[in-house]
Amino acid sequence: MFNNLDVTGGLSDFWTYVREPRPHRWAVWGVAIALTWVVFHGVSEYLIPYEKPKPSIVYFENWKATRSAAEIRADWVARAKETTLRNAEKRAEYQRFADSMGIEYDSSEADKVTRETLGEEAAAAAKQKPAPVQTRSTLAERAARGPAAPPQN
Repeated sequence: MFNNLDVTGGLSDFWTYVREPRPHRWAVWGVAIALTWVVFHGVSEYLIPYEKPKPSIVYFENWKATRSAAEIRADWVARAKETTLRNAEKRAEYQRFADSMGIEYDSSEADKVTRETLGEEAAAAAKQKPAPVQTRSTLAERAARGPAAPPQN
């Protein structure tokens, strides 16, 4: 079927059609290009949401030369606690995923270390499921809220 493919005839016919003087051809071309741009822009912006990352550049941290060993150790401990908290939150996510899939997942040893490091309250807070982030409200939620109050001057 594609052995004798000849595109030149179709392109020459298209070019002849485009060159014919028609009264509204530039307006039609403008509408066609604008409509195509609107469709592609709408799909890229609203159908496929993408949140651009916030720029943050950290080259190095600057410490005083007169820092004591206790300050250095306190900084290490604070960073270790932050890392332990992040690991506990991630482990809780894996636990919820494993529970939903019916897979056995045992994190008791790691949870014990988390409780020893952060304390009971922080360890329990890390295991809590975070509230879902809602960036847009649905039409039903807006209708349930009722009409917006007029701004007060």
